[in-house]
Amino acid sequence: MRKSHPVVGTQATILIADLRGFSALMDSVPPTLMVDLLDRFFGLMARIVDRHGGLVDKFMGDAVMAVFGVPTRRPDDLVRALNCAVEMQLGMIDLNRQSEARGEPRLYAGIALSTGDVMAGCFGSDVYNEYTVIGNPVNLASRIEGYALRGQILLSEAAFRAAGNAIQVGSVNEVQVKGRSKPVMLYELKAVKEPRLLRVPTIEIRKTPRILVDFPAVFQRVEDKRILPERFVGQIHDMGYFGLCVDLPVALPPYSEVLMSLAPEFGLDAQVEVYARVLRSQSNRDQFRTNLQFTTIDTPGHRRIKQYVDHILWGS
Repeated sequence: MRKSHPVVGTQATILIADLRGFSALMDSVPPTLMVDLLDRFFGLMARIVDRHGGLVDKFMGDAVMAVFGVPTRRPDDLVRALNCAVEMQLGMIDLNRQSEARGEPRLYAGIALSTGDVMAGCFGSDVYNEYTVIGNPVNLASRIEGYALRGQILLSEAAFRAAGNAIQVGSVNEVQVKGRSKPVMLYELKAVKEPRLLRVPTIEIRKTPRILVDFPAVFQRVEDKRILPERFVGQIHDMGYFGLCVDLPVALPPYSEVLMSLAPEFGLDAQVEVYARVLRSQSNRDQFRTNLQFTTIDTPGHRRIKQYVDHILWGS
């Protein structure tokens, strides 16, 4: 196979949309349903990317990478990518509405955008090659995506500054990204104002029933989707359908991921494992008061936690 596109330097915007907690969900649904869910997600994402003039670069496991600015660069590539990201999150709402009607699990995506100089063209050999982009913006988008919560869109500093008055942002966080010597600023996209106002839908996590509890749980850090062997015990103070508050012996950085395990003797009738992401961590005497949001929804572990909350509240 001959290379049809020479490698050239250009400016582009990288968008990566990744399903939150899908690895854990895979263990709780039949393979045929898992494939069907992925096909629906990929199909929806690809249609939205195409509608906004982007190029689907590749599907990576349960993630989609799209590029705006190649092979043809346009002055509004970044605005196109931003609108695409918001419509992706709006599309997930409709996708979940259809899934719920079928009695199937909901899916949630975290999205990252990064913009800058890349190399674009056919990479590989005469035996196999593919058209793609490489460069720091691609690597950064991949890292930022790992910090995005359910329904969230995070922008790199370069994307934020280039967008200027075309966007509205919410929280700004400084994180230490793997592979970077200096901290990286992450900007949460709330709305795009061009060509019309388009708001990111809100995934509400606090307005759910919450109960006061007092029992321990075992935690392990998760990095690059690998569960680290070190275990530490935290004391849970309250929990709801989608998150909890816990005192931990260590400070965890915002957006880092953990696996939480609740053994039967800790107050539940069966072993429960659920993945969660850190929202905030504050020093509290010799502990760290930590708020977590569950990243795995509609898994057996998440359903058991919901049942436990319902049982304490209403005895059902």
